[in-house]
Amino acid sequence: MTHVIDFNQPKLASSKTFNGNPYQYDFTTDYNAESVSIQDSKLKISMKLDRTPNSYGRPQGLGSVVSTTRFMQYGKVKARIKTGSSSPGVVSAFIIRNEDPGDEIDFEVVGRDPMEAQTNFYYRTPPDMPTDLIDYSNTGKQPLNTNTALDFHDYEIEWMPEYILWKVDDKVIRHAFRNETKDDVGIDPATGQIRKRYPSSPARIQFGIWDGGQGSEGTAAWAGTPTDWSKPDQKYEIQVDYVDIQCYYSGNETQTWPPAGYGPTEIHDGPYFTPGQDNRSDHDTGDSLYNEQDNGVHPYVAFYKNPKLMIPTGCLMGLALVVVGTVEVVRRRRLSKVRWS
Repeated sequence: MTHVIDFNQPKLASSKTFNGNPYQYDFTTDYNAESVSIQDSKLKISMKLDRTPNSYGRPQGLGSVVSTTRFMQYGKVKARIKTGSSSPGVVSAFIIRNEDPGDEIDFEVVGRDPMEAQTNFYYRTPPDMPTDLIDYSNTGKQPLNTNTALDFHDYEIEWMPEYILWKVDDKVIRHAFRNETKDDVGIDPATGQIRKRYPSSPARIQFGIWDGGQGSEGTAAWAGTPTDWSKPDQKYEIQVDYVDIQCYYSGNETQTWPPAGYGPTEIHDGPYFTPGQDNRSDHDTGDSLYNEQDNGVHPYVAFYKNPKLMIPTGCLMGLALVVVGTVEVVRRRRLSKVRWS
């Protein structure tokens, strides 16, 4: 199953206006929508200086994040990108991530060295996890011998159940294998084997730009510092020419929109439920917690608690988790079968 987005006829909504319909929109702007535009058939995400001091007492650039309206679980994602990392501190990002449980696979280019790719993956690191508990040992640095801020290059993440490949201009620059990752606690019900600390949860594709040079001491050292804000009209910009998404699973059913049972339910602030780990045997068909696949895989489905960003419709192996929320109200949706179209 392949889905190509070339931004000639973009389907982009802000998180405030997104109506939950994945057939109408491919992407959402998760915050600071004013910095996101479609020009010359390219997605452009810019960052300008926010003069309001941050928690470290420094003014900092404010960029944005653009996310797909559907989730995926395994497959290939290739994006043609020109980074905005032309100054120390500027971080350009191409990520596959979910907020809960917090799995992530990423490409990042930092302005400290725009001729180097930073690759990483995380396992179950939700946004509220204390930094001293996050495992940073899966980071990699690969020289590219080209300045990524001067021209477009193809960046690809090939994410499969047993391995991850990172590619630049069709050349593999790094690989990681599931069986070589650290052991987690418990047994994976899908495989009957010891659970590994390997990203396996459905996730969205994201592009973004942010200012690491004006942040914490550790982040600034990693990204480069200080970020150059010497010009009053200074702007940094990441550009995306196209995105090519090839899902690992195919042949799924598709339902018309809106799915049966679509609509807000009661406000819910927890607990989170992870299929296969919690002591729960029932399949709540009234307000579904999850649907079981024909191959026995139980996708992780979280009940989002007070999300800061809207969590839009997702697509995973033909399953769409329809969840719409704001800071004020958390609305929980049911699962329905909707695939990339």
